[in-house]
Amino acid sequence: MRELPLGADGVRNCNTEVQNGDPVMKVALDTNCLIDAFDQSSHAYEAMQRILNIANAGRITLAVSRHTLAEISSPPAALELANSLESLPYWPIGTIAEQVATIAQLTGTWEDAARNEGIQLELKQLAKSGNDIRDRGAYLDALGANADVFVTTDRHFAGSGPARRIRERFRLRVTTPTDLLSEFEP
Repeated sequence: MRELPLGADGVRNCNTEVQNGDPVMKVALDTNCLIDAFDQSSHAYEAMQRILNIANAGRITLAVSRHTLAEISSPPAALELANSLESLPYWPIGTIAEQVATIAQLTGTWEDAARNEGIQLELKQLAKSGNDIRDRGAYLDALGANADVFVTTDRHFAGSGPARRIRERFRLRVTTPTDLLSEFEP
C-alpha cells in the first residue's frame, strides 16, 4: 500500500500546484456542494459562491469525483460546473453494478481495488448511518488523489463526530463549505 504524505501536523497536505510561491489547496467537492452553489435557498449557497470566487482567483483548486459526476443531473448549472472542474482519478469500489466509470477510466491495481473496498466499508462504519456508496466513493477518490480536503454538507460525513473519526483514520479532512470558507475569510 502506498504511503500518503502528511504535513507537520499529521494531516495530509499534498499540494502539487503553486501560485506565487504558495501551495494551492486541492478541494474535492461532493455533489451536494455543487447543487448548493446554485440553490439560493440552501444554507450553504453563500459559502459556496464565495468558495467559487476563491477558486476563480486561483487560491484553491476545485475537483470532483466521477462518483459525483454520475450523481449530479440538475440543476444544469451545477452539472456544467462539475464538468468544468478537475476530475479526480477513479478508484473503483463496490459491485460491478455500482461502477460509475469505464474500464479505461479506472485507476489502480486489483490490490488497490481490494484495499479500497476495505476503506469504503470502514468509512461506512466511521460515518453516521445513511451515507451511501457514492459519498464513500467520492471521499475515496479524493483520498487517492491526495486532495487536501473533502467538502460536503452531508452531516453523515461532515458532522463533528464522523469528520473527526474519518480524519483520525485516513488523514483527509472532511469539512463543510462554511468551515472551509472560514480558513480564507476571517
